Parts: sequence; structure tokens; C-alpha cells
Amino acid sequence: MENTLGRAGSTRRAFLSASAVTAVAAPLLTGTALAGTGPALARQEPDQDLRALLGEVDPDRIKATVLRLTQFGTRHTASSQTDPVRGIGAATAWVFEQMQAIAATSSGRMTVQKQTFVQPVSSRIPVPTTITNVIATLKGNASPERFYVVTGHLDSRVTDVLNFTSDAPGADDDGSGVAVVLELARLFATRQFAGTLVFATVAGEEQGLYGSAFMAAQMKAAGADVQGMSSNDIVGASQAWDDTKPGSPPRCRC
Repeated sequence: MENTLGRAGSTRRAFLSASAVTAVAAPLLTGTALAGTGPALARQEPDQDLRALLGEVDPDRIKATVLRLTQFGTRHTASSQTDPVRGIGAATAWVFEQMQAIAATSSGRMTVQKQTFVQPVSSRIPVPTTITNVIATLKGNASPERFYVVTGHLDSRVTDVLNFTSDAPGADDDGSGVAVVLELARLFATRQFAGTLVFATVAGEEQGLYGSAFMAAQMKAAGADVQGMSSNDIVGASQAWDDTKPGSPPRCRC
């Protein structure tokens, strides 16, 4: 937990909250798509709507979400699907309940589903394994055929990717990303947007991006016009993979 939330406590959580919501919410609130591969994005001061949204971010709720996710022991893709307190099945059920509670505040505009499929045997999947994504969809009120997608992966692992019994609390990787997805869904559920917003927790990431790949394939098959996507895989770390420091202009590796 300390590695995820930091010794500074509220300061680290505030950075996680503000940076994640700003990066994801800005293009959604302004109606512009996320940038493609290219140079660093120009810094843009938050507009009034975004400032209001940032003011509603609840660091304590984010902390509680990360803590709750660690309490499932392991969320390994091959862990128990049926144990009510431990494993990926229990974690999926909990996220689904949270999404349903959030959807209840949307005046019927948000729907929640479990997207389940069986992944065949692979180098990291020793037996055919059920994988479940939890997807909340907030329908746009003007151009619902335009989609903006936000994800975080629910599964966790230890060093040995095939070890599905040892504790793998996954606070940073990727409890932090799941917390962002849930907080954004909560904040956006009561607002209206031109395009359709999709908030999803995907599984099977550590075994080969299986959950997100399946979700993407389903959206493509349905002809969805996906104009922007943000994958939150470890949020609030001390620096990005490209060594960008906190507070630096974001770089898009889309």
C-alpha cells in the first residue's frame, strides 16, 4: 500500500486524483479526441467544467478502493472464480456491484455488463480460463456513435506469471488504475456528454492483454467509432516509463 499511496499520504493521493482525472477528462469534456503518437502535448489550463470536476474528486474514496482491491489476496486471472472472498471472481463481483451503484445515479443513461469469454490455452494460460471484463457505458446525448474508452486492468500477479496461489495484492499494478476508472465513472455518471463514454475494468492483462483485446475486437465488430482511449496501468507513480516527472506535460504513446 505504501508504494501506491506514498508516505506523503494525502499529497500522493491528490496527485493521483488530479493528474488522472485531468488527463482523461479534459478531452471528454471539451469534445476533442485524444492525440495520436507524436510530441509532448501542449499544456492547457483546465476550463471551468474541468475545475468543477476536479473539485469533486474524493481521495479517500480512491484510497478505499485500492485498499479493498488488495484485500482479495490475489486477483490473478487463474485464481478462484467462485471463492466469495479471495481471487479474481470475488474482485470482479465487487467491481460489478460498485459500477451498478454508480449507474443508479445516472438517470438510466449508464448501463453495466459483465463481458465474459473463455481464453484458450497459451504459454501463460495453462488451461482454458474464463475471463470477465466489467463495462459501464454512459450513452452520449448528441453523438452516441462516438466512443471514448477508459480502462484499468483488474488482474494482478507475482513475479512468476503462472503462480495463481500466492498473495498478489496489486495495489499499484493495477489497483490504482481500477480506482481511477471507478472514480471517473462516479463523477461522470451524473453529467451529460455528446459522445458515449465507456469505463471498463479488464482482466487477463498480465497473461497477454486478453481482456482488453477481446473488448476491442467486440467494439470493432459492432462498428463502434472509438475516437479516444486511455489505459490506466499504474497511476500516480513517481515517474512515467519515459522518465516524465510528475507535473510535466503529458506525452501520448497511443
